Amino acid sequence: MKNCYFVLLFFFTIVTHSQSKDITINWQDFKIFENDNNAFKIPAFESNHLSYTETEGLLYFTQWDASSNLDPNSVTLSNIRYTEISREQLLDIEISTIPNAPKYKLYNTSARGKTSTYFEITPIIKEQGRYKRVESFTINYNALATRASNALASQNLALTNSVLSSGQWYRFYIEKSGIFKISRNFLSQLGVSVGNIDPRTIKIFGNGGRMMPLSNSSNYPLDPVENAITIVGEEDGSFDANDYILFYGEGPTTYNAESNTNINLFTDKTYYYVNISSGNGKRIQPMPTIEQEADLQITTFQDYQFYEVDENNLVKIGRRWYGDDFDIENQRSYEFNFPNLVTSEPVRFDVYVGSKS
Repeated sequence: MKNCYFVLLFFFTIVTHSQSKDITINWQDFKIFENDNNAFKIPAFESNHLSYTETEGLLYFTQWDASSNLDPNSVTLSNIRYTEISREQLLDIEISTIPNAPKYKLYNTSARGKTSTYFEITPIIKEQGRYKRVESFTINYNALATRASNALASQNLALTNSVLSSGQWYRFYIEKSGIFKISRNFLSQLGVSVGNIDPRTIKIFGNGGRMMPLSNSSNYPLDPVENAITIVGEEDGSFDANDYILFYGEGPTTYNAESNTNINLFTDKTYYYVNISSGNGKRIQPMPTIEQEADLQITTFQDYQFYEVDENNLVKIGRRWYGDDFDIENQRSYEFNFPNLVTSEPVRFDVYVGSKS
């Protein structure tokens, strides 16, 4: 039955229909955006199209009914019209969230038999040191025929051939983010027969240590994904004593906007997998050397540190945890060290507290 299903999908003709939609952003003066602990003044447009978080920044979103699913990979923008704005007009927007070009995404939703399309875009960009806001644009996309859409949706939701089903797999974990070095000795401790492998076939899989999204409809890989790595000394096809692997691993300490927490609520470790199988692994590619002089000099950057400990849950249920008690001991000191701190710039300090009576 599986073979038959595959053949039907492989030879199925997908009919697409090219469509477009014109969007105009009706900018207003500003809006006060509040969360549990802070208030922000940001450039604004209609509230039913506006989203703002400190991590993602300002987003314009829209949603419309569709007769069939759209192809997210077909989306392009055209006829983009900008207006240049000053730094002061950005108000309290987090500058680091402003991209150099519009970032956008489109995806399909379905509820109670009704198909809808959701689209979002970053409406402010920084181009060659100047800030611009998007006034209007055209979304171009392809709509898949209904039968084709349903077939592709079924294919995407079903994980029929996991990467874990073939090859030799060895698991290890990390506890913080950074660049890690894997030696021949470490591989041997994992159980790898290092004397009989071609290092060019070594692969590392893993999805990082951040928490999975709460919504089941959010885009998240169903299978471990392969990470690009560097293996020093792999060119001769032998993993020698001085050879080693370098890769970037993401630990469980990663800010999560959904839970407003810096640590993973469910684990203190991030697991990665070493795979040895046929075919060369994914490698970090060298970047081309830039010859021209820089047109923008950056001398400062925004940094942050946090103190977060999950020790107390006020009602013994739920995902919200707190750290130190302030009861008999009602005063505590916390030290943070920021090298080369620019003292002329304001410091933002967030505190999250809870109480019960």
